[in-house]
Formats: sequence, structure tokens, C-alpha cells
Amino acid sequence: MAANYQYKAFGLTIDSEIELPELSKAIGISDVTVSLGIVPATLTNPIFVGVRFESSQNEFLLKIGQIATFYVTDGNRITIEAQPNVDLDDVRLFLLGSALGALLHQRGLLPFHGSSINVNNSAVIFSGHSGAGKSTLAAAFNKKGYPMLSDDVSLITLTEKSIPYVQPGYPQMKLWSDSIVKLGKEPSSFKTIRKRVEKHSVPIFDNYQKEPIQLRSIFILASSNLGELTVEPIKGIEKFNLLRSHTYRFNFVVGTQMQAAHFNFITTLSKQVNVFRLTRPSGKFVFDEMIDLILENTK
Repeated sequence: MAANYQYKAFGLTIDSEIELPELSKAIGISDVTVSLGIVPATLTNPIFVGVRFESSQNEFLLKIGQIATFYVTDGNRITIEAQPNVDLDDVRLFLLGSALGALLHQRGLLPFHGSSINVNNSAVIFSGHSGAGKSTLAAAFNKKGYPMLSDDVSLITLTEKSIPYVQPGYPQMKLWSDSIVKLGKEPSSFKTIRKRVEKHSVPIFDNYQKEPIQLRSIFILASSNLGELTVEPIKGIEKFNLLRSHTYRFNFVVGTQMQAAHFNFITTLSKQVNVFRLTRPSGKFVFDEMIDLILENTK
């Protein structure tokens, strides 16, 4: 396939047959190819078969009804068999989410479910379950001038000396309408990520971190009815388990080889980064107080 477009994301140069306006344009030797084509109905020898996906060591098949089937192979190719007349916004949403996440796992990297920013030339990741506010908090930092690295998924890599770095994702955030309002902007100014969903694509034109930087801290966000804002360091096995459970698409990590590599990655990471639990009052975001508390714990 002769690629029509070339982009950069997560430290990888991507040749794509379809336009991916969310990503930064690039020129160079490709690491990943995205193409349209016919994909297998099933994998020949899958290790895991689920409702929407099948997986083996170097093959991954994701079936999204009425949208597309994504075939990910060898950590360097994604083939898309799209449904007729499908909205490409929907295709790109799953391509740049689950399909790309599967490819990163195949490459032995660690996609982490969290948004990341640059604080004093070190990466800080905000993680937590859906609705915890990781993107909103990262957007609040970005509004104050802290460069954005990645939204929702932050790719962690290790140097030869096992130093963790966060690779830039792409210059866009996905925010719910109420989060945009909290940040003092008008939701209708931004395109929705797909029809009938009130989540918007918010481009980052300024304060975007284009180069990888060392990861220092991860904050796991939670809320409490006690009405207090607290931060506490996480140690030992709980730290390991939190890093493991907040791996993006952890259920894609299948087979003894991939699971062993992931276990070793998490073990190394837990020795290199600080992990905190940041608990905020339920029902409200106290942005300034949260930012001050995070900055105090990342000096």
C-alpha cells in the first residue's frame, strides 16, 4: 500500500491510508501501517476469544458491529475492514483507542490509562476509573500553562537503563460538555467525537509537549463523600496492583509471553515512579487546590 498520509503518535511514525486529523503530521521511515482491506473472520489459533475481540501473541482481531473490524498484527500493522457507508469519525475513535492500544501491547510497551502533563520537565500522569476526572484535571493544568503530553492514554517506555519515559500522544483532548464549561469554554465551539455523544475533541494548539520526558509521578484520582481533599503515597503490593489495573486495555494482555513481559514492566516501573492516591470531594472539582497539592508532591 502506498500511504496517503503520515503521522506521529506515541513515538511512532504511522503511514495511513485514511486521514487521521487528530494526529500530528510527520515525515520519516514508518513504524506502523494503517490500511483498508479484508480481514480474517476469526483467528486461527487464538489464546483468548471474547465478545468483541480475539487475541494471540502477534494477532488481534477487534469486531465493532456496524462500524468496522480491526486486524492488528506484529506490532506494526492495522488493517481495517469498514462497514459500508460508515462514519469515519467512528472508525477513527476505535482505531486510535483500542486497536492502537493492542498494537502498543504487541510491541511490548505500556499504554497506561491516564492523561499526562509536563511539570518542571518531568511527566506526571493522572489516572483513575472512567469519570474520575483525569482529562479535566490535565486540561486545568494545561490552561495554567503546563504542556500536555497525552490525553486518556499515556504511553510509557523504558530506556536501556530502565528509566521510564512518557511519549507524546497527539495534540487533542476528549472532554465532556460539563468539563468544558468548568474550564470556562463553550462546548458548541468544539466538534463531538461521534454523533449523539456529548464528548468533544478539544485541540491543543499551545503548550503541547512534543518530545518524550521522564516519568516521575502517577496520581490515581478518586472521590469521597467526606468532603476532604487528600493525597497519600501508595507503596508495596498495592502500588504494583494499581499500576497493573490501570494499564490501558489490560484484558488485551494474553498468553504467557505477553503477560510475563507486562509483569516485568510493571515491576520495574513500580521501583522508578512515585504513586499517589488523590481523593477529592464528591460532586465538585476544586481545581486550584488540587493543582497546588499535586505541585507540592512533585517537587
